[in-house]
Order: sequence, then structure tokens, then C-alpha cells
Amino acid sequence: MVAAIGRQRLGRDQRLGDRQRVREWTMSTRSVSERISDQFGESLPSPTRGVRKLLSLVGFVAVWWLCYRFGVLNFDHFVSPVTTLVEFAGALAGQPLTEGGDTIYLHAVYSAARVAIGVGLAAVLAIPTGLVVGTSQRWGNLLYPALEAFRPIPPIAWLPIAIIVFPTLALGSISVPLPALFVVFVGAFFPIFTNTIEGARNIEVEYRRAAESLGASSGDVFRHVVLPATLPSIITGLSLGVGLGWITVVAAELLTGGPGLGYIIMQGSRLLQNQIVVIGMLAVGALGYASSLLVEHLGYWLMPWSTMEETQ
Repeated sequence: MVAAIGRQRLGRDQRLGDRQRVREWTMSTRSVSERISDQFGESLPSPTRGVRKLLSLVGFVAVWWLCYRFGVLNFDHFVSPVTTLVEFAGALAGQPLTEGGDTIYLHAVYSAARVAIGVGLAAVLAIPTGLVVGTSQRWGNLLYPALEAFRPIPPIAWLPIAIIVFPTLALGSISVPLPALFVVFVGAFFPIFTNTIEGARNIEVEYRRAAESLGASSGDVFRHVVLPATLPSIITGLSLGVGLGWITVVAAELLTGGPGLGYIIMQGSRLLQNQIVVIGMLAVGALGYASSLLVEHLGYWLMPWSTMEETQ
């Protein structure tokens, strides 16, 4: 009996000792990792947002070069990134993309002007209409079904009708192709319209009732409650509308011709100069990204409280 009790105590002591050694080993390992982190981790600053974006671009070019070098998916028949970057640098220096052609800046100005005018007209019409539909059930029942029926139609599908209905205006030596503007308008209208409606409909009823209980009129409720609460959705719609504006303007320029980034993409394809195609695509991507940043800063300017919430 005494021997059995002794063996039980010995086994319990061994288990306790094993647990203690495991705990000490874990603590020592953790302390070593913490010392390494304190010595190296804090001394090496984390990459900034700009560095991360630059690394993503470098990674994209590296993948492109590897695909070209090893002929992945017939990339060996495409243009190399080195040739494209050299041509792109020359285009940025003001060299014409094609012999006797215009510079990339002129094409970019034409495309950017079409996007700005089309998206601007869409915002001027879509935001008030969305606010009316989102805040008034009567107007919502009247306008929403008709507009919703047109929303699934691709914007580029309107181009044949727009070419017939809308002429090309001539302002001196500058031609304004209204069909392309209309296609951009249609592409940007519905994202702004639907997001404005959702923002107006998702406002808490208690906010309106609280303002009305304090003596606010209908105009005061709209100005101080409805509009500020809908602004985030409006900015989201504008961001989506600008992106679709660039998509539709390139598609319209591919078909209608005339100066523009879509036109030079088509010209590069016809001349079998793939570097011109890629340069046009890069220009569209850069301008689209800049447009999104512009809308983002517009949102910060209209909603200063959003920046305060991010810093907290």
C-alpha cells in the first residue's frame, strides 16, 4: 500500500514537473520572439501606402515580363513590357503615337472632357431625381418602374440610336460628338440614381421625427437630415458612375472614331502595334484612378465628419 501511494505521488510529481518545464520553455520562446521583435521589428518601419502601391505595379510588370519571356498563353506574340514602357515614356515626352498623329495628351483631353461632361450631366439629373424618388412614395411609384426598366440595358447598346438621334456639333474647329456623350451619360446615370435612392430610403425615421418635433420645416428636414445622411451613398454612386463613364467612353470611341483614347486603341489594333494599345489602356487606367481620387476628395470636402471618424 505504501509503495503504491509512493508511486502515485512520484507520477504526479513527474507530470507536474513536465508541465512546469513546458511552461518555462513556452515563456522562454515567447521572450526570445519578443526580443527579436523589439530589436528588429520596431526599428524597421512598415512600408507606406505609396510604397505598397509601387510594389504592386512592379509585381504586375514582372508577371507580364515572365509571361512574355516564357510564352504563357501566347504572350510571346504580344509586346514586351520593356518596349511598351519605352514607347510610353516617349508618348509622355510629347511624341506622336503614330506617324503624323496627335499626342496622347490631346486624346486624353478629349476623353476626359467627354467623361466630365457626361458624368456631370448625369449627376445633375440623377441626384435630384433619386432624392425625390427616395423620399416620396408617390413620385417613387410614378418614376421608379420606368427608369428601372431601362437600367439593365447596357449603355453601349444605346449607341446606334444615339448616332441616329443626336448629331455631332461643330464648335469652331472642335467637333462635339453627342452620341458618345449620351452613352457616357447613360452609363453614369443609373449608379448615381440607384445609390441616391438607397441612401434616402435608409434614413432612420426617428431622425426626421426628432427634427420635426423641434419645429423643423420640411425644407429644414431635407437640408439638415436627408441630404447629409444621403451624401455617403451619393459619393459612392459618383465613384461608380465615373468608373462606368470611362468604360463607356472608350467603347463609344472605339466605334465612333475621332480623337480620344478609345480611338488610339483601335488605331493601334489596326496597325498591329500592340504597344499603342497598351499605352491607351494605361492612360485610361491612370485617368480613371485619378478621377476616383478626385471623387474621394470631393466626399471628404462635403463630409468633413468622415475624416474625423477615420482619425479616431
